[in-house]
Amino acid sequence: MTDPTTTRRRLLEGAGVGGGTLLAGCTDQLNLGSGDGSGADAAQTDGDGANVDGVGAIATVDQEALQRERLRIREELQNGNISREEAQEQATDLQEEFISDAVSALAETAKATDGVDVADEYATLGAVVLTGEAAPIIGLLDSAAVRALVSRSDVEEQAETATPTESA
Repeated sequence: MTDPTTTRRRLLEGAGVGGGTLLAGCTDQLNLGSGDGSGADAAQTDGDGANVDGVGAIATVDQEALQRERLRIREELQNGNISREEAQEQATDLQEEFISDAVSALAETAKATDGVDVADEYATLGAVVLTGEAAPIIGLLDSAAVRALVSRSDVEEQAETATPTESA
């Protein structure tokens, strides 16, 4: 099983420059999208340039709470209350739970935002794919639930790499 933190970290690393460039509107300069410099497959518009075909949103995980829980597990291990295997299993379950909760919070925030729809959720990556109007999607960056916006293709590629035999 692929470690969700490693997969999520790779997604953020790989999408950092591309996602930032996409948000800055510089895809034409980098020939991203259709390959012809138009950026045609990066976003579909409804004629006025307002709708986005999809963008990945990375959920914000409460790292402080996660660290507190990890320390609790470590203390249980050191006190001899649990075995190393139990500690590893609890730590993995805990991490998956925190990421899943963060994705749920992000999805709820997005669904509550007018003009934004959640196309897909990727709990193992800590990401969702959003569609809808560009301005409200970008406005979600002000939400504590959103850590970053990245390209949809980066999220989907990571999902395929992380779970090649499962559907997202």
